[in-house]
Amino acid sequence: MTFIGPENCPNFDRVKRDHQQFVAESVFELPRMIDKKPWLAHAFTELMQVQRSGKLEPGIGDFQVTDDTLNMAGRILGSIRHRYLPSPSLSALSGGGVQITWSNGADAVEVSVFPREGVGVAWLAGDVPIEAVELGADEYGKMNEYLAELLNF
Repeated sequence: MTFIGPENCPNFDRVKRDHQQFVAESVFELPRMIDKKPWLAHAFTELMQVQRSGKLEPGIGDFQVTDDTLNMAGRILGSIRHRYLPSPSLSALSGGGVQITWSNGADAVEVSVFPREGVGVAWLAGDVPIEAVELGADEYGKMNEYLAELLNF
C-alpha cells in the first residue's frame, strides 16, 4: 500500500496566494469560557485528576468515577454563571460520585454528583448543613444562588 498518489497529495495548484486568509487566534490563547471564569481551568484539571486517581478500596468503597459522572460534573461546572469564585476542591465519593466544594471562611457550598442518582447541593455554615436540595437537570439556579450567598454578591 502506498500513500503517495494524487488523492493523498496536497493540491498546491489550487491555492491562490491573494485569497489566503490567516487565522489570528493562537493555539496558545485561553479558551473563551476559561478566560471568562478563571477558576474553571483549575476545576476541570482537578476533575480529571479525581477520575484518574479513583480506585476500588476493598472494605471501604468504590471511588472510581465513571465517564457519565465526570460529564455531569463538567456540565455543572460549566453552568455556574459567576466569574470570580475561589477554586473549588474536588474529591471522589464512595459509589463513584464526585464532590465539589467551594469554601469561604467557615461557610461552604458542596455539590455532590452521583452516577444515575442526580445532583445534591448543600449550604454549610461551620460544617453544619443549613439547607440541602436535590437538583434536576435544569435546576442549577439554586446552586448559583448558594454561591452568590457564599461570596456575598
